[in-house]
Amino acid sequence: MNELILGIDLCDTYSQISTFSPAKNAPEPFLMGSEEESCLIPTVLCKMRGSDTWLIGSEAYRRALMGEGTMVDKLVKLLYKNGSATIEGVQYGAVDLMGHFIEQLLSLPRGKYGVEPVRCVAFGLKELNPDLLDRLTAACDLAGLSRDKIRFLSHTECFSYYVAAQPKELWPNMVVGFDLTDAGLDFFELRAIRGRRPQILEARREPLEEAFDLDILETPVGERMADTILSNCADRMLSKKLISSVFLTGEGFGSVNWAPEFIRKICNKRKVFGGQHLFSDGACLVAYDSTLEESAYPYICICEGRLASSISVYAVRDGKNEQLVLASAGSNWYEARVSAEFILDDVHSLDLLITPFSTQRVENIGISLAELPARPNKTTRVQLIVSFASENHVTVRVVDKGFGELFPATDMVIRKDFLIS
Repeated sequence: MNELILGIDLCDTYSQISTFSPAKNAPEPFLMGSEEESCLIPTVLCKMRGSDTWLIGSEAYRRALMGEGTMVDKLVKLLYKNGSATIEGVQYGAVDLMGHFIEQLLSLPRGKYGVEPVRCVAFGLKELNPDLLDRLTAACDLAGLSRDKIRFLSHTECFSYYVAAQPKELWPNMVVGFDLTDAGLDFFELRAIRGRRPQILEARREPLEEAFDLDILETPVGERMADTILSNCADRMLSKKLISSVFLTGEGFGSVNWAPEFIRKICNKRKVFGGQHLFSDGACLVAYDSTLEESAYPYICICEGRLASSISVYAVRDGKNEQLVLASAGSNWYEARVSAEFILDDVHSLDLLITPFSTQRVENIGISLAELPARPNKTTRVQLIVSFASENHVTVRVVDKGFGELFPATDMVIRKDFLIS
């Protein structure tokens, strides 16, 4: 192993690391001890008193309880709010704190494997938010990770890649998953759409109301109550569905001895698997795949974090009218920012074609160019910039670039925001 390829599941309560093993050609979880639960690293940071030493995880808890330092928790939420924490009279921004946490997190596999360079890190997050991702990018930069070495994925996409890496006999039909943590209970559903080339994997995540505090599992009465809650949830979510496999993850499923009725129901004619590192493994698979010249996953993945529609525009190139694809269905929306330049030829509006992956219906989004300065034909050059605030929210900007010294650029911007399916 000359370079580290990592998947990191970054959550407010716990974080996890998976490293890609060339020998096994598969991810393996980073364990802090001998038990599988030791892959759970508390997402907390502690600055040691009177020094610039930072600790994370259980050791940060221990040293803070001993009064040797100041601890900060809920780092993801702090980053989302762009908050700060005051330690020994100094105010630290959320980006700085997350930068220290990621730096210490990376030191764990670096120390274990004796490998310093990082080839790629894919972060799995429960939800993707553009402001959060921008700040996380800045935190990675502080930790020594440049933008070209990092990827961001939703838990839904991590789940999709994890399942896609399993033997195909495990997912001939629908595959579902339950993630039970103190942050809530999430249900995942993945189905392969047959008869399309490339094949399409469609996945979704649904937060469930049946979530409960994991503290109730500390008593027999609470265990029975939790088992009843999950059993009713299984009846509701799995009814009338042809399901091949069920995956259980999250610290709530570290043991399933407390949920005999729930396990009985989900095991009915289905294969059931449990593990704490599903999301970090899925992220690690994406990190490794991004290092290959050709993807090992010949699928279009449609899920949270991925575009469900293609966006294109007609343009003339080398004398031929062509459909120029600006963003493809299945692309990661955060990475799908694109810019192109055009010379207007008797054009008064820009027509974008929106093509959903699931239908042949094409929607036309028109952007009026009437606000641009009046110039002779073919003497206006514009820059078209397409960016995304989510897989559904598109922002298009048309910037006036003029035409040389005869028609100087005004840099006027025409902006249009719209939603796609």
